[in-house]
Amino acid sequence: MIEMVTDTQKQLDNLDLFRKRIEILSGAKLRETDRISSAINLQDNIRAKAGKWNGAIEIRKWRETR
Repeated sequence: MIEMVTDTQKQLDNLDLFRKRIEILSGAKLRETDRISSAINLQDNIRAKAGKWNGAIEIRKWRETR
């Protein structure tokens, strides 16, 4: 009887540990998604301020003047 209780407790502990790991991993995934979204918004804001600026053309002009 005591052995069955111990086995059941071990299973519950393992289940609780698994649940905690899933919570940590899912939270990390949400944080990563938030960081990516924030970076995209920042890039869009910078791009909007630059207007019709073309980086390739500017680099070509810079190289040709050297």
